[in-house]
Amino acid sequence: MSKLFLSTDQENYNRYLNQIISYGEVYTTASKELVNLDVKGYKAENLINGGFVALFHDHHKQEHSQPEWANLGIRYEKYLELKEFSLEKLEALEAEHERIIELKFELYETNDSFFSFSEYRTRDSSYQKALTFSPEKKVYKVFDFLSFKGNTAKVEIPKEPFSVYALNKAQIDLLQDVSDYVAASSKLGLEYRDVLKVVEVYIKWTDGRPTGLSYDLKTIEFSYNNILNQRL
Repeated sequence: MSKLFLSTDQENYNRYLNQIISYGEVYTTASKELVNLDVKGYKAENLINGGFVALFHDHHKQEHSQPEWANLGIRYEKYLELKEFSLEKLEALEAEHERIIELKFELYETNDSFFSFSEYRTRDSSYQKALTFSPEKKVYKVFDFLSFKGNTAKVEIPKEPFSVYALNKAQIDLLQDVSDYVAASSKLGLEYRDVLKVVEVYIKWTDGRPTGLSYDLKTIEFSYNNILNQRL
């Protein structure tokens, strides 16, 4: 299979990476917010199981039981009122944690972007045929990707689901055929618009227009989603 490697889907990999980084910030922010609420000693690595608000109350109930407060004979709620604590931010962070731990990510072992795209092209027989070549899907959760040392996040996302492979050698030949055609067209002085009509189905599109072929016919950026459903 390695001989059929085409590219790395860096855009989608980066999307996952940035998403997981943003989830990590929930725990580093919770650590800092606990410090703001006079609860020290908790880093992000201690908070991945949640319970931020409970940690706050556990700490302050102990403080409330100390002689300097106990001798005043005031209720815990009054103690919190006098301290002027606001739990709004901490509660919001805990709600976000509860959402995060329920998240699941299903990734095909390879060509994830293409096969995920194909799942939604139910009326297109070529994409449905391509799905018959799909590898196994694996299910991940956030903490399969995310870990902490202190407040430093470490994000490790497997690269292989974002590796793009041709499904057979005929697709490798197709890429070469298109490249050869464009190169020959450039040498013959053919017009960009005429060449585009032939190759537009194979090249990258952005915002509804073909952007994968340079006007001087010197460079091509392929749409692998459109290549991998060909010559099956």
